[in-house]
Amino acid sequence: MAKKELVLIGAGKIGRGYIADLFNDAGYKLTFLEYSEALVQKLRAQGYYTVFRSHNDRPGYDKAVIKGYDAFCTQTEYEQCINAIANTNYVSIHVFPGACESIGHMLGDAVKLRYQSGNTQPLDLLFCVNFVYPGDIFRKYMLERLNEQEAAFMEEHVGFVESLVYRLGADPMPEMRAEDELSILSGDNDTLPVGDEWKGAIPEGVKLPVRDHMPARLVYKIWAGNTSHLANASFGQRKGYQWAWQSEADPYVRKCAAFCAREASWGIAAEFGMEETDLREHPEKRFDPASINPDVEDPLTRIAQDPKRKLARNDRLVGPALLCLKHGRIPYYLARSAAMMFYFKSPKDAAAVEIGEYLSENGIEKAIEKYCQLDRSKKEEEMLFQLILAQYFDVNEGDHFDMPYYKKI
Repeated sequence: MAKKELVLIGAGKIGRGYIADLFNDAGYKLTFLEYSEALVQKLRAQGYYTVFRSHNDRPGYDKAVIKGYDAFCTQTEYEQCINAIANTNYVSIHVFPGACESIGHMLGDAVKLRYQSGNTQPLDLLFCVNFVYPGDIFRKYMLERLNEQEAAFMEEHVGFVESLVYRLGADPMPEMRAEDELSILSGDNDTLPVGDEWKGAIPEGVKLPVRDHMPARLVYKIWAGNTSHLANASFGQRKGYQWAWQSEADPYVRKCAAFCAREASWGIAAEFGMEETDLREHPEKRFDPASINPDVEDPLTRIAQDPKRKLARNDRLVGPALLCLKHGRIPYYLARSAAMMFYFKSPKDAAAVEIGEYLSENGIEKAIEKYCQLDRSKKEEEMLFQLILAQYFDVNEGDHFDMPYYKKI
């Protein structure tokens, strides 16, 4: 029988604010494996933290206290981390793309230990991330640590389960942080849709509805669902907003964000040969003013953080835009949102600062080529390049005479 325990890799907003909350409510013992030694020490010293759960349908929030957990640092307590993974049935992974290699190697070392100790209990890895094809990515890095026999053992006993993260995760507001330094601001969605690739039983008591065609659904979620959030940030900051709720209340921004998602949805459905309605987890709804929650001060700079990753060809703007072009549709709003991202300002975000400096030194054409990773020798990619370039100058409020848009003299 599976142990009622969960090892969580990554103690950020998704890990502590979403996954831990779901499994804690179901009575699971939690063990956090976290890169930041300082955060691990704080989690241990305090012994609890607070999840402030904002409501999706009304202002305000409620609170949940998470306690009774263990915490280990992946940098300084590697052996304890390996042992924790090697002795559980369920591991959730919620990290940024840059951590895939190191975490993949750690998971591989844990599988090696399970093989050496003869532990044939199922181990299910639950990927709760905001990038596409995580199972394939982590499997690749895990295999780098395993010999042929260990790799065969992994394929027999380790499940690679992808999921759809549908819950707000934001920095707590000052009054929340004053109440609890380790607090997390989250949404209140109490389900996590998952794939059907489990090797063992689905965790008992946790709302994990099983979905088919998970690779397509995850691409849809990242490239359509997250696309609208990013558009809220890019279009919203251009209009002078600071918070997500301000963008969501603006009819123009709301329209552009919805149209970005619709374009992305169309391209993804065409690529996978599915109906958009079959891919969509939550149908588009008519705007309800009561859904605006000023109590949640989620900064646009957080939503658009790491714009280098979000502008890349395999992420939420360029990826679906290229699918639209491949299947015969012009991605007008996706290109416009990408153009807006080249205006986005976030002084504390190293990636945003880098893009701004590169653009100033090399011009917008070079910046689009570099950060959108477009091969202009290919017709569809050249078309997208031209679309983004035109949109960039279209939203520029300066004198057109000074703009180098196809200007030779």
